Amino acid sequence: GAWRPENYSGKFYGPTRLRWALTKSRNLVSIRLLRAIGIDYALKYVTRFGFDPAKLPHNLSLALGSANVNPLQMARGYAVLANGGFLVKPYLVTRILRNGEKVFEAEPKQACPECPAGKVPEPLDGEGLDHAPRTITPQNRYLMYSMMQDVIRQGTATRARVLGRKDIAGKTGTTNDQRDAWFNGYNQVVVANVWVGFDDNRKLGRGEVGGRAALPAWIDYMRVVLADIPDRPPELPPGMVTVRIDSKTGQRARAGTPGAIFEVFRKGHEPGFAPAGGGLEGDSGGDAAGEPAQPTDLF
Repeated sequence: GAWRPENYSGKFYGPTRLRWALTKSRNLVSIRLLRAIGIDYALKYVTRFGFDPAKLPHNLSLALGSANVNPLQMARGYAVLANGGFLVKPYLVTRILRNGEKVFEAEPKQACPECPAGKVPEPLDGEGLDHAPRTITPQNRYLMYSMMQDVIRQGTATRARVLGRKDIAGKTGTTNDQRDAWFNGYNQVVVANVWVGFDDNRKLGRGEVGGRAALPAWIDYMRVVLADIPDRPPELPPGMVTVRIDSKTGQRARAGTPGAIFEVFRKGHEPGFAPAGGGLEGDSGGDAAGEPAQPTDLF
């Protein structure tokens, strides 16, 4: 039969700002975005996070995480967002000694957040270690980090607010029929992810989503790991601007616009003023006129 994806709630919310859609896990917005940029472009782009396009679906289900990815691969991808935009290679063994003599020592390439974007860093002096490649710009990294902070502030992972930190970000994930539940989260020092599921791919049960089944374990772990790590949110990088926008339309707010909020953009990509009428979903859903949103055919 035809593939008819829907939001977890089963509702259709109409045009929605991307930040709000990510915060609330609105599947249909992700699919629209993938269709807009093109599957080929998306598959090429995910190599920046260490994923192999040959092992990913070449269709719109890619937007919903239909690929089989293990926790180590997922942690590597999220590390790009955590460390400033660098693709590092995970390793499990740091050093091997035999009778006190070192027979092996890992020499992983290091992230270099302070390195200028667009320039190839020099090897680290005296360490014998090279820098890992920068795969995304500081600006794109900041935008994604900021949106994922909102997942915790006001989205599907608000339970993590109990940690009382401003530097944490992450994303919940749930596969079809609640067979897998994920939470991938990080700050600028630590990345941790939690997967919950059965070896035989049985269903976890109704309501066992990422924010309920996986997030509590992540909170317990990070409470210990982050205890001695300063709370340091990412700084706004050069080339970014903060603009006051209409929360319903996503366009630049006019004086006196109700419900206006501040949003960050890459310089030169900030929106113009909203036209009369129309709108995007705010916190309550529906269109700007208050009418119920109607579904449209994505395909």
